[in-house]
Amino acid sequence: MDNIEKILKFKTIITPFSTIPNCVIGIHEGKISFIGKEEKLGEYHGETVDFSDKIAAPGYIDIHIHGANKADTMDANLKSLDTISSFIATKGVTGFYPTTMTAPLEDIYKAIDAVKKAADGKVHGARILGIHLEGPYFSKEKAGAQEADYLRIPKIDELRDLLNFGEGIIKRVSIAPEIPGGLEAIKFLRENNVVVALGHTNATFDIAMEGINLGATIGNHTYNGMRNFHHREPGVLGAVLTSDNVFAEMIVDGIHLHPAAVDLVVRCKGFDHTILITDSIMATGLADGEYILGKAKIIVKNGISRRESGVLAGSTLTLDKAVRNIIRFLDIPVNRAIQMASYNPARALHIEDKKGSLGIGKDADIVVLNEDLTVYATIIGGDIVYTAES
Repeated sequence: MDNIEKILKFKTIITPFSTIPNCVIGIHEGKISFIGKEEKLGEYHGETVDFSDKIAAPGYIDIHIHGANKADTMDANLKSLDTISSFIATKGVTGFYPTTMTAPLEDIYKAIDAVKKAADGKVHGARILGIHLEGPYFSKEKAGAQEADYLRIPKIDELRDLLNFGEGIIKRVSIAPEIPGGLEAIKFLRENNVVVALGHTNATFDIAMEGINLGATIGNHTYNGMRNFHHREPGVLGAVLTSDNVFAEMIVDGIHLHPAAVDLVVRCKGFDHTILITDSIMATGLADGEYILGKAKIIVKNGISRRESGVLAGSTLTLDKAVRNIIRFLDIPVNRAIQMASYNPARALHIEDKKGSLGIGKDADIVVLNEDLTVYATIIGGDIVYTAES
C-alpha cells in the first residue's frame, strides 16, 4: 500500500475507545494510516516491527510536570528539558507541558524562553507541546510548596506581555480566581486561547463558579492546594466536582490522595473528565535525598517529596505508574485508565484532533505495553525513541 511505510504488529490495540485483538498499525509520514488485520493490507514491502506479544495504547500526555532525573523546567535550558523529555519517554509519555513554579518574573521569562526554543523538535524523547505556568498568581493561604514571597497579583498588561513573549507557547495558566484581578485574568486568558486551571486557591464555591463561567476548565491537582470542602461552603473543590465541563486532574501516587478520594473524583467527573498527572519534580527516577524545587530545598524520603516545613512538594510519580495505580485502587477497566493519561489530557488542551487516541490521521504516538502495563517501548511520530531492551 502506497500510504504505509511501516507496520507495527500487536497482540492488542487499545484506542482507548475500543480494544482490538491481533491487529497491525500502519504508519505513513509520522501519522497512523491504517489500523486493522494484517491480511487486509494486501501486498506490502515496507518495514515491519513485531510487537505481537505486546499491547499498543495512545502515548501518555503529562500536562503538569516540573521535572525528572535531576532536571527542572525552571533550570531554563535545553539540556534540562531534554533530560526530562528523554526520561519520561521511558515511562510511555510522548508529549508534555513543562511546568513552571512561582518565582521572580524574570525567572519565569527565562523558563518560557527555554521552552519556546526547545519545542521545535530540539528534544530527543517526549515532545514539548507547550508550557504550563503554575503561578505566580495564587493565594497565600493555599500556596503550599509554591514560594509565597514571589506571589503576584495578575495584571492584564503583565499577562499580555507574557503571552506576546511566549509567541503561542503558553498553553495553560493555573490561577487563584479569588485574588484581586483573578477573574479578569481568567477572562483575558480565555479570550487569548489559553487554557485556565483553578489552583492553589482558597476560593469559595461562588467565586470558583465565576471563574468556571468565565472559562476555567481544569481543577489543578484536585484536592491539593484547594480550600477544604464543607457541606455549607463547598469551595473550589465543590465547584470542580459538580461542573460538567471541568476536568479534574489528580496525582494518583497513594500519597497525595487516599484511594477513596480518587474514587470520589471519578464518580463525580466520570471517566471522561478525569486526568492523571504526575506533578513530578527533579527527584523523579532518583534516590532519596535533597533536591531543589524552584528556589526551595526539597527532602525526598521513601519517595515522598516535602519541603523542610513538611508540606508536600510535587511528587516522584511517573505517568505509567499512575495508570497502574488507579486500576489497582479502583478496579477500573484498563482502557479507561489509559484514557485518563492520553485522550482526556489531549481534550483538556484542545489537541485531541492530533493526539491522545489511536486513529487514522492521528500522530503515531504510541506506548507499547507489557501485559502488566509496564512500558516496553515508546513511539513518537512513528519513530521508536525508547525500548526496554535498549
